[in-house]
Amino acid sequence: MHLSTVTRFSWLRSTVLAAALTMATGLVPACGKTTLAADNSRFPAPVEEGGATLDWGPYVKAQALRMIRHSHRYCYLDVYELSDPDILKALVAAKRRQVDVRVVVDATESHSQQVAVPMLEHAGVPVQSLHIHQGISHIKMLLTDGRDSGVLLGGMNFGDSSWENNDASVYIRHPNPSFLALFHWDWKRAQGLPAAAPKTQLPLITDGQIEAQVIQAIQSAHQLVCLEAFDLTDRGVLDALTAAVNRGVIVEVLLDPNQSYNRQAAEELRDAGATVRFYRSYGQEWMHAKILDVDHGDTFIIGSANFSHQAYAYNHEGDLEFHHMKRFDASFQADFSIQISRGTDYPVASARSDEGED
Repeated sequence: MHLSTVTRFSWLRSTVLAAALTMATGLVPACGKTTLAADNSRFPAPVEEGGATLDWGPYVKAQALRMIRHSHRYCYLDVYELSDPDILKALVAAKRRQVDVRVVVDATESHSQQVAVPMLEHAGVPVQSLHIHQGISHIKMLLTDGRDSGVLLGGMNFGDSSWENNDASVYIRHPNPSFLALFHWDWKRAQGLPAAAPKTQLPLITDGQIEAQVIQAIQSAHQLVCLEAFDLTDRGVLDALTAAVNRGVIVEVLLDPNQSYNRQAAEELRDAGATVRFYRSYGQEWMHAKILDVDHGDTFIIGSANFSHQAYAYNHEGDLEFHHMKRFDASFQADFSIQISRGTDYPVASARSDEGED
């Protein structure tokens, strides 16, 4: 297989980063994967920076369970897909010890409606389904108090197999009030009550704010733009990436192979001079992350919003925007460089080939 100059640069960069992460986090490279010496996971270890922790794959589930199990007064979950049995049992257990547990799920997501809602209602856990006109409630956010208090927000759903996906979320120990305000807004409108959208402050960005922040971040790039995308179809984002290439910025993109519209984006960006690869699954998992890393952590955006017009114009979404996150960048690059190097030039769909926003 012929690799472009930029892709060969990515392969070399992966070797350097793997060595750096081995020293920093105990990761050891083996057989083209990043593995943990303790449990042979392919995911980078959690990385803490500035009061926030970047968690990958099953580490997101572990963090969520700690938060729920140690919650004291309240435990609020606002999520698109919810069906993981351990998460559901932990929510029920929290309710039984008198924690104020409330759950908001999307009204159209089948796993949430068929698994989570009946189980929670049967256990007496308050649960509401949020209807979004022409869209979906796509946010993935957990808020708790207690020993592991804080907020967990990112791209990771809480489905039974979500933790297998190439995906990540961020835990913030001392979040600003925007996150609680956002949950209460969703809770009220899921009940059909009138409620005004709250004003948010960084790092939280929501709904219509997200596209502008993503484009601005790409436009600010001087050296490197790296993007992991489940769905890359938004015209403004594609134009910003093309413009970045034209001014000499290295642009590298990793796409999920199961979304057919990604093929057009790949062709367009390659024609402009970007490096574009399709994720090659280890099994049935997706390349589900929605992460933008500009100039090695100068701007780092992660969250629920796909890089699509549907996400920006219609869905209810929640992202986080950070700045000067060098450790987050190192963790991301450890995953990104390996997946770029082992990926494919053309999409090879996994055994799980559903399409749509997720």
